[in-house]
Amino acid sequence: MRKSYLMTGFSLLALLFFANCTENVATAPDLDLIDTKPHTLEVLVPSGQFVQDVTVWGGYGSASDFGSGVVAKDFNGFSAKTIVRFGSYPESFQLEGTETSLKYLGGRVVLSFDSVQGPYDESIGIEILATQNDWDAKTANWNFAVDTAGNKAAWNQPGAGSSVLVASGDLDSHLAGDSVVTFASISLDVDSASVANWGKVGDQSQGIVVASSDSGTRLNLWNASLVLTAVPLINPDTIVEIPIPVSDLSFIVDPMPVDPTGWLRVGGLPSWRSVITIKLPEQIQGSVEVCGSTECSFDLSKSQLNLAELILTTRETEVGFKPTEPLGVEVRSVLDLQSLPKSPLGEFIGGQQGFTMKPELFSGSGQGEVKFELTELLKKGFDEKSSLFPPQTIALLSSDEGSSLSFASFEGSGNSGPVLRLLLTVPQIGTSP
Repeated sequence: MRKSYLMTGFSLLALLFFANCTENVATAPDLDLIDTKPHTLEVLVPSGQFVQDVTVWGGYGSASDFGSGVVAKDFNGFSAKTIVRFGSYPESFQLEGTETSLKYLGGRVVLSFDSVQGPYDESIGIEILATQNDWDAKTANWNFAVDTAGNKAAWNQPGAGSSVLVASGDLDSHLAGDSVVTFASISLDVDSASVANWGKVGDQSQGIVVASSDSGTRLNLWNASLVLTAVPLINPDTIVEIPIPVSDLSFIVDPMPVDPTGWLRVGGLPSWRSVITIKLPEQIQGSVEVCGSTECSFDLSKSQLNLAELILTTRETEVGFKPTEPLGVEVRSVLDLQSLPKSPLGEFIGGQQGFTMKPELFSGSGQGEVKFELTELLKKGFDEKSSLFPPQTIALLSSDEGSSLSFASFEGSGNSGPVLRLLLTVPQIGTSP
């Protein structure tokens, strides 16, 4: 009887042992593995193994959407002018409760600047010129006054050239280092003939060009207005001033940024977006710690994705467009590839407020790495039943698109091109047979 008990007990233990073995094998990856001990692995995937397509799209918005202007003359090779058109003039005026017609005698243009760069503690020459071409605020650039699909019309000379000088003066820049302590303003008187020309309703050639006459300067034009001087016909001894707001304002720059070839751009005015299609590789090269005595490849779908980051290397941005303040970039999924460049975009990926980068990353002081988290997006493709991962297309765009002339630049190919960093939990293969 005792022997029978021993045999029965041994049989039960054997069944439990084999049952446990069977359970372990069922959940192990189908790689002829010996050990299933999990191991955390960092994998850096080069762009050639995960980037399917890269396209940099420009033309989002217009410099006229900026709401303010830029004026520069040969500032490290960069020049800019602001073009302005004023609104219509009132035909009558309320004077002491009586409606009266007006006779315009002249006026003054008031320009306010909120950022000035140039020679320390020196005045800056400002010029106002009258435009001579029909121009379109949405599409005007340094070479073309109108640059629409159905109409291209060049300026008489590049940079709104051959314009007629109306007024000039010196701006007291209040420089403190390279920034203004308070707003710097200048008021320039204009004659009655100029005022009469600017008031012609529907004349697309009317307007002014704001330019600097001193080299090595750059200014941000915060506001412009025309203050008219008029006489009420019922009381010619009275002089009144009537402010006229701006109806169109834009700016033109030289040189214009070249189209990015082989690298990525985000931001600017008009703004740029970089669109990247990513497809995870089916297999990943394992290290000795994972594979045992030799390296091996394993199916990515049989691992657990803990973190995915797109690593981009910054490059120096062109003169005139370098960020001077922290620049925000956000990542969104592209919802309709066929509709690009106007495809609708999905929600934020990674940081809810975008990723903020220091301006020094885009200066000549050296390259830096910027990481964009894509974990939740790429987790959608992790399916243990299949090693085929669907491609995901993302767009990198400025967080405050249309509000800054500056843009971010990233390397797009070669050794400094995009890298995908993955943190994976994988089974340890053990010693190879």
